[in-house]
Amino acid sequence: MRCLGKDALYFICLFAPAVSLAGPNEDFEKAIQAFNQTEANAAYIHLKNVLQQAPEHIPAKVLMGKVLLNKGYFNEAITEFEEALDNNADIASMLEELATAYLFAGKNEQVLSLGQRYQLAPAQRFDWHLLSAAAQLNMGNIDAAEAQYTAASKLQSESLRLLNSKAALRLKQRNYDEANDLITQALNIDAANPQSLQLRAEWLQLNGNAAAAQQFYEQATELSPQDPLLRRALLRNYVSQQKLDLAEQTIQHILQFTPDDPYALLLAAWLSAIKPQAAAAENSGKQLSDLLWKMSRQQIEAQPSRLYSRALLSYVEGSYEKARSDLHAYLPLAPADLNAVAILARIYMRQNDVNAAIQLLEQHLSHLNAMPELAQLLTTLYITTNKTNKAEQLIASLRLQYPDNAEFAVLHAAVLKKLTQNPQAQQLIKQFEQQHGASLLITTNQALFALESGDFDTALTLANQLLQQAPQNSGYLNFKAAVLIKLQQADAAKVLLQQILQQEPGHLAAQFNLAQIALSEQNNENAIALLEPVVKANQSYKPAPTLLALAYIRSGRLSDAETLLLDTTAVVPYPPADSMLFDLYMQQQKYQDALSIVDKGLERKFLHEPLLWKKAQLLKLLSRNDEAIYQTELLQSLVQDDADKLLRLALLQRELGNSSASEQSLLAAQQSNAKSRLIQLELVNHYLLTEQPLQAEKWLRRLQPYAATDANITMLSADLALLNKDTNKAVLLFKQALRLDPAFQLVWVKLYQLAKNGVDAKGFSLLAQDNLRENKDFNWLRRLLAEHFVNQQQATEAIQQYEILLAAGAYTDDVAVHNNLANLYLPTDAKTALSYAETAVKLAPKHAAALDTYGWILTKTGSYQQALAVLRQANTLDAAEPATRFHLAYTLAQLQRKDEAKTILRQLLADTATFSEKNAAEALLQQL
Repeated sequence: MRCLGKDALYFICLFAPAVSLAGPNEDFEKAIQAFNQTEANAAYIHLKNVLQQAPEHIPAKVLMGKVLLNKGYFNEAITEFEEALDNNADIASMLEELATAYLFAGKNEQVLSLGQRYQLAPAQRFDWHLLSAAAQLNMGNIDAAEAQYTAASKLQSESLRLLNSKAALRLKQRNYDEANDLITQALNIDAANPQSLQLRAEWLQLNGNAAAAQQFYEQATELSPQDPLLRRALLRNYVSQQKLDLAEQTIQHILQFTPDDPYALLLAAWLSAIKPQAAAAENSGKQLSDLLWKMSRQQIEAQPSRLYSRALLSYVEGSYEKARSDLHAYLPLAPADLNAVAILARIYMRQNDVNAAIQLLEQHLSHLNAMPELAQLLTTLYITTNKTNKAEQLIASLRLQYPDNAEFAVLHAAVLKKLTQNPQAQQLIKQFEQQHGASLLITTNQALFALESGDFDTALTLANQLLQQAPQNSGYLNFKAAVLIKLQQADAAKVLLQQILQQEPGHLAAQFNLAQIALSEQNNENAIALLEPVVKANQSYKPAPTLLALAYIRSGRLSDAETLLLDTTAVVPYPPADSMLFDLYMQQQKYQDALSIVDKGLERKFLHEPLLWKKAQLLKLLSRNDEAIYQTELLQSLVQDDADKLLRLALLQRELGNSSASEQSLLAAQQSNAKSRLIQLELVNHYLLTEQPLQAEKWLRRLQPYAATDANITMLSADLALLNKDTNKAVLLFKQALRLDPAFQLVWVKLYQLAKNGVDAKGFSLLAQDNLRENKDFNWLRRLLAEHFVNQQQATEAIQQYEILLAAGAYTDDVAVHNNLANLYLPTDAKTALSYAETAVKLAPKHAAALDTYGWILTKTGSYQQALAVLRQANTLDAAEPATRFHLAYTLAQLQRKDEAKTILRQLLADTATFSEKNAAEALLQQL
């Protein structure tokens, strides 16, 4: 490093020794010690010595930057940091210090660019958001700074919450355009999110369109019917339109759920008072809100009820961040106010901050007995976050205090089900009914139990009981339809579902069930038409987009399915959607994308065995064998006592070329299950593949008692004979295996390969024909026999076998069969050959071999210009295939384009040592 060029740094250079007696690493360690002891000058001297001896010592450059920053030399610190980054230093080692230096140097844009230039881990991204906010404030960008602070404070939060929070803030700032954009984005993510819908309503209300706002308020309220504060927002809308009857109904609904809520009672009195003068009422509410926000913090805190009232008003107005802030300030002043705790918990939940809601309720756990619904809420949150032990403890306490409360009984059953204690859950509900009598809630729960356990007849009986008490209840009708679907009574289910949709045209659950029926009837387009509105209206109900994705897949709309599944799993995992997306990627051979799903799963479930199997297989498919082998090593420790899994592991290790590990897994599997014939067979196979005939023979001897009836043992004996170069014995043993199992395809393939190599070719033909006389429908063998005749250049016999197959309706869509027939017919019947070639190309328009055959037949029949276009396409698809290159050159020669033909032929003969038409190519080149 050079001496710094500022007078302020002269003393540092002056006292730096010219020669260091220590090595760079020793000096660097001393520099670290000095820096940690806040001895900046000493650290600087040691670092200078390091960089004189090793100018590219990256850790020293990073530490030098920190030393200079601590001493206030910001630009010089930046230089050191940037040089370290240029030499591939990790941004994580200096992010905060570099950004701080940029800030002090007035280089705010560089701070902002760090997040774009580098891949930051969550902890570093948190720091970057905070520092970026400071940069935005330096530049006067208050809104941008607010956005950065929001991102930093909620780094792990849902993007939907972020959009909603920002939109609420913009509404308060009267920045309507930006608020509108944010709300639109939020609704595009989840069109049925109550908070987003309420924000849309607030935006419309503030823009003077109260009638349109009403629709969104009502939709939000329908989705979150027990949220009294949301109903208060709807109440305000009704009052603004002087719809006082609707307002009165709404306030009565609020009081139904919160009869002792002072604020709700106040609203009721207020509504009664203002009925004659509605306009004044709206003004008075606004005046109250304005008054509270004009008060100072000291004035508010002097009378905590004002703070609480302001929080309530903020919540009603949809300003959740303001309400949250005020409640945070209020609760230390009134820690026993469980109403405030309840509202703050609801705010957390509306902002998808479930952990914060749990922590808040746990802080007040000792007081929750005074407000059982809060304890019930905490139990529900425990269930949804898989904290089942805590849920069980809490609900047990509630049941002791409120033994006759049906809601708590049902909640207790839900906890037991979460703990996979379904029989105990059913027994609990049964005992509750015996002790306290039946109710709609208990009967509904029993019906759900019956449906989930597969007792559809009981579920149907209970559904009918529910409908006797409430014949038009859409929920009960829909439940009965779901049971009828399970009972495969689709027509009866359709009648009920259509009845629901006549009563409630937008009933999402009924549309969902109708879509299920449509899919079961292979009516994919109808299913799509039913599901798309459901998904648009309620994206948070994940079964709907998952089912829609399935319909897309069945309709061939794979891209739409992928997009939908990615959206469904983007924020919160949903196993059925994850599994479907994985299968889709595997179907499309998008192995890297499939691997990303598995990796995300392993982040959530560390060392999850099924995911490790998938990861190992995917890494193998991606030819990343070293990484796949590492996964098998992890699996080894998880499956060491399971013989079946050890066998599976051994086969995977074999595929990865890890023979020694495969052998160890097989031996461990055999030790775990010494009687398993399959494991012993695989041990024999292993020793055959690794060319260890003595070991193979040793394990085969153990299997001899079963050889008379097990074709696998006989086949492996034949393989051993081949390994020992005894071909005749091998052929006899393979044929013996086929006598034991005439449909043993692997043995047929082994004999076919021997025949292809000139061993007992005639014997193979006779054996296959004899078998086909006894089993005329063994189409797979007939296809193999046809291929054998092709190999033996017995065109007539091959044609006969292929055409028998096609006449039987077998392999009619197989490109290779039609292509082979075209080649076989070409020497004797060009017209028939052309017909088969055209069929092959129709079946696979981008099949290089089929296009080559088609083009060559066109050439042979004199259609040179057409042939040239086809052969060009074939050559583009498989540029290395010598036959296609020869056919292309030949066709060009027929078109008198001799120079082009010669160029292709020369290159072909130079590139290719041997191919079937080499002599013809050489003759053509000589002729040209």
